[in-house]
Amino acid sequence: MRVPVWSYPVEGFYFFFRHGVRLWPHVVRFVVEVIAAAVGILFVLFYSTFLSQRQFVDSFLPDWLGFPAAIALIILETAAAVVLLFRFRLEIAQHNLFITTLAISNVRVEPVTPDEREWLQERLIPQLVGVPTQAPMKKISKKKNNQKYLGSVLTEGKHPIMRYILTLPLNFIPVVGSVLFCWLNSFPTAVGLHEHYYVELKGLTPEEFSAVVHAKKPQYQHFGFTASAFSLVPGFDVILILTNAVGAALWAADMEKTRGSIKSKWGLEKYDKGGRSYGTFRASSSGESSHC
Repeated sequence: MRVPVWSYPVEGFYFFFRHGVRLWPHVVRFVVEVIAAAVGILFVLFYSTFLSQRQFVDSFLPDWLGFPAAIALIILETAAAVVLLFRFRLEIAQHNLFITTLAISNVRVEPVTPDEREWLQERLIPQLVGVPTQAPMKKISKKKNNQKYLGSVLTEGKHPIMRYILTLPLNFIPVVGSVLFCWLNSFPTAVGLHEHYYVELKGLTPEEFSAVVHAKKPQYQHFGFTASAFSLVPGFDVILILTNAVGAALWAADMEKTRGSIKSKWGLEKYDKGGRSYGTFRASSSGESSHC
């Protein structure tokens, strides 16, 4: 039985330490490098910019808030710098943890079958963009390339790293700001952790991948909210960001263990009933899709 989706990051944390012998070698060097870089950047910023940054925040904040606000600002700047510096290394580390977790779980991911791909293309995607299921794919848009068009209407949460950095200052606002930060980053964070599963292992096209995650958007928001909250835990954020990938792999493993087609594995049975639109887009009178 699957656990609640929001709890997979928690499961990933415990799994990471229960199977450290096999998982830790993939990330030890990365973690050491990130910690060393973070300490170095903090030292440089405190030594060279603390006074100027305190003067800056004092200009529009009460005096008693200047000192803690300057410290918080430097910590946020350090976090943003580390994310930018180690972005690609982080993706590699998460990828390795994902694959190893599937191996430990004795799960082999099978690519989608031709029948499943046909269902994705002729049933799921048309319903998400609001096209009647009876309509041929060529009628989705007469003037635009179908694949590019579908990719544009189903894509959301591009540039997750930039969104993460731009929303980091929200954490200056106690509680409410952090909750808003986690919610705004929830969907792109979760989707990014499953892109390898859907695209490389299952063999979905970018448009099919986008359609599936949008069809399961509430689940990905719940998973991503917990994962984003983990990224805010001081002192453990580096480890927890990595264990989020383990949690994502455990979720994928549970889906793969579910019997049946991808409709049952991914919980998409409702899209196999009727011709109504479940998505954000609906068909206009001209036969092209438009925003609701």
